[in-house]
Amino acid sequence: MLKRFITGIIGLIILLILVLSVYISPFKVIKEGKKMTFPYYFLVMGMDSSSTEDISRTDSIILGGINEEGKIVMLPIPRDLLIEYDGRERRINSIYEYYGVEALLKEVSDIFGVKVEKYMVFNYEIFKQIGDIIAPVKVYVDTEIAYTDYHQNLFINFQKGINEMDGQKLLEYMRFRYDIYGDIGRIERQKNALYAILSESMKKGVTTLLKIFRTVLNDTLNNFNFSEIMGIYQKVKKADITFLQFPSSLEENYVLIDSGKIEDTKYNIINFKAPEKEYRPWIIFTRNYTNKMYNFYTYISSKWNVSGNVFKIVDSEIEDSDNFKFDENKSYIFFKNTKNYDYWAEKIKSVFGTETVILNDKDLYFYTINFLSANLIDTENYDILVILGE
Repeated sequence: MLKRFITGIIGLIILLILVLSVYISPFKVIKEGKKMTFPYYFLVMGMDSSSTEDISRTDSIILGGINEEGKIVMLPIPRDLLIEYDGRERRINSIYEYYGVEALLKEVSDIFGVKVEKYMVFNYEIFKQIGDIIAPVKVYVDTEIAYTDYHQNLFINFQKGINEMDGQKLLEYMRFRYDIYGDIGRIERQKNALYAILSESMKKGVTTLLKIFRTVLNDTLNNFNFSEIMGIYQKVKKADITFLQFPSSLEENYVLIDSGKIEDTKYNIINFKAPEKEYRPWIIFTRNYTNKMYNFYTYISSKWNVSGNVFKIVDSEIEDSDNFKFDENKSYIFFKNTKNYDYWAEKIKSVFGTETVILNDKDLYFYTINFLSANLIDTENYDILVILGE
């Protein structure tokens, strides 16, 4: 899932480039672009403050890099990463607030062994402004979203399918994080919204594009110069983008750098290499017993802290079919589209402590799919179905 991390954080730079290309001659682009030196690294920071002029902790941090061959690497850096700085331990998202952008650039440079000198800082309100300029923006929403917060006067309601959004709706969609996926789901929504914004922007005339351009320039802090933007444009046209996963580990709710993986990540950043693909199955958890003792969502979320997969929880008991009786003391697994059957079966058994049975009966599988559909669960993207016993 993390390999599909948001491209939206650097999308503002790409949007600037696309707008500039509308009214700057190709000759000028090529001439200016030749002034750049590659590889070229930059940092993009998103904030939830009212203005980029306000000193605030960074909400999103992404390290980006472009090389001579047109390869791009993007590495999201956890905002809660714990580092040692100025003689004390602090989260990396506080460096900008207390020491300034140059200190943050140097810290990221030191961690990954590259020279990071360029940056862009923006707040999420800019997406509302751009959205209002080009509205309506058509965004595909893959799951119904409904959320109400009377205290914040916030009423979010998006139906599954194509939704036409103005600036306010775009902002609500991009910032929503109150589902089981938390920040990961929010990141995916931001990526989808940015693609929709870019697509809609390119349909507009020069006047509208220039208005977007002025908005971005006026409401972001950055130190990119003209020749650098033109050089990035030359590379973005044929870019091969690689998304990297930050080498992190968790200790007592703190995010730390994984010392066993940091060197591989440095190598990939410096050499613009894609890491070997890791298989990340999507799992649905439901149950075959009556639950009256605890919250099933909390139970699964606290027990299943296995990295490398995305899971969904269905707090409903599946009933016996006409031809099969589920044993409450056993857990059952359907593998729809996955590999390493034995590994995941053993992992589920070790985490939940029940005898595990792998099912291959086609009729029973479709029976469970109907059960999930009745509970408004879209099973198309999931690889493993787990029916937990008590």
